[in-house]
Amino acid sequence: MSKRAIAKTIRVLTIPPLLVATLLTLIFFTREGTFRGVFDLLTAILCLAVIPTLAYPLQPFIPKFKDKGRDGQRALAFITSAAGYIIGFAYAYLSGATDEFKFIVTAYLASVVMLLIFNKLIHLKASGHACGVLGPLLFAVYFMGWIWAIPCAIAAVAVVWSSLKLNRHTLKELCLGGTCAMVAFFVVGLNLL
Repeated sequence: MSKRAIAKTIRVLTIPPLLVATLLTLIFFTREGTFRGVFDLLTAILCLAVIPTLAYPLQPFIPKFKDKGRDGQRALAFITSAAGYIIGFAYAYLSGATDEFKFIVTAYLASVVMLLIFNKLIHLKASGHACGVLGPLLFAVYFMGWIWAIPCAIAAVAVVWSSLKLNRHTLKELCLGGTCAMVAFFVVGLNLL
């Protein structure tokens, strides 16, 4: 298998919705008390994984985005991600979810707000992929223990390598995206837990 094929495989296996759905499921089975039950888990997966991916099937039907190719998908993905995260945030706080559940959805919402600030207001391109990968990796270590630190670090390095190999992002864009995830994780965590 060529290096380019390996890089493409890494990108596919680390799509943020897949990572967060896997993370939430692992937390559900390994960290009792994070979710009040299956409904909380399914709501979290719906809001953090399913709704954000709606950008891809919806793009051909939305005139503003349908003829813009990959750039249109990215722009629409910001909107669907923000919508999912806002719904998850509202659900967590209105339903009286656990502090851990609130931590997850609030950090996700904070990270997309920071991505929007970098990409739309400051016009510094921050990688949504890097943000969407690093967030779940940080949560994996937090919720499931330091034993996850080394595999998560390896996964993060692999994502950086694959993104650079495929010319999807520059190192600066990856660092900015990762910074959004880290700042959201630590700031929200310090204030909620």
